[in-house]
Amino acid sequence: MGIEFGKMKVPGGFPVFWRGEFKVLPGDFKLTQTFPVETLIKKGTPIKLDFDNMQATVSKAAKVVAGGTNTVPLIAKGHLLAVGESVKLDEGASTGNVTAIDTTNADYDVLTLSASVGTLAAGNVLVAETAEAPDAVVETDYVYSTKGFQTVSAGYDGVVLREVAAPVAPSWMNGFCLKANPSIKYIKQ
Repeated sequence: MGIEFGKMKVPGGFPVFWRGEFKVLPGDFKLTQTFPVETLIKKGTPIKLDFDNMQATVSKAAKVVAGGTNTVPLIAKGHLLAVGESVKLDEGASTGNVTAIDTTNADYDVLTLSASVGTLAAGNVLVAETAEAPDAVVETDYVYSTKGFQTVSAGYDGVVLREVAAPVAPSWMNGFCLKANPSIKYIKQ
C-alpha cells in the first residue's frame, strides 16, 4: 500500500489585477481587429490605444512552453494568434506565418509555422509581426461578437499579476513597467 501523488486541476483562478483595482479611461475603444465570434479577450490583455479615433489594437503575444520545435512550438493557452498571421520571436528578425493551430491538448496549443523564427525555448514570447508596444490593458473581459459594438474598456493605471495575465513581450517592458505607460506595473505574486 502506498500513497500516489499527482496533479489535480481545480476550477477557478487568481484575479488578474492586484486587489482587483485598476483605473479605467472614460469611454470604450473600438477594436481595430476582428476575432472569431465567442473569442474571449481577457482583462489584462495588452492593447495599443488611438485616442484620436477612440480605437484599440490588441498587442498579440504568446508564451512558448517546454517541448515543440522551432517551427512547431507549444504555446500557452489563452493567446489570440490566428492562422495566416505572421509572427516572430520578440525582438527577432525572422518571421513565419501561422499555418495551423492545434487546440486539442488541454495544457497548451501547438502552433505550426511556415518557417523557423529562431531557436525557441520555454519562456520565449512570440509576437504578431504587426503588434505595437501596448500602452494600456483591457480592463473588463470581453467576448467578441459581430452584434453590437466591438469595444473594450481600457485600464491605464494599476498592477497586473504577470503569471495570470496575457503575456507581455520583454521588449514592451522597462523593468517591471510598460515602456509606453509606466503606470502599469507587472509583478509576480
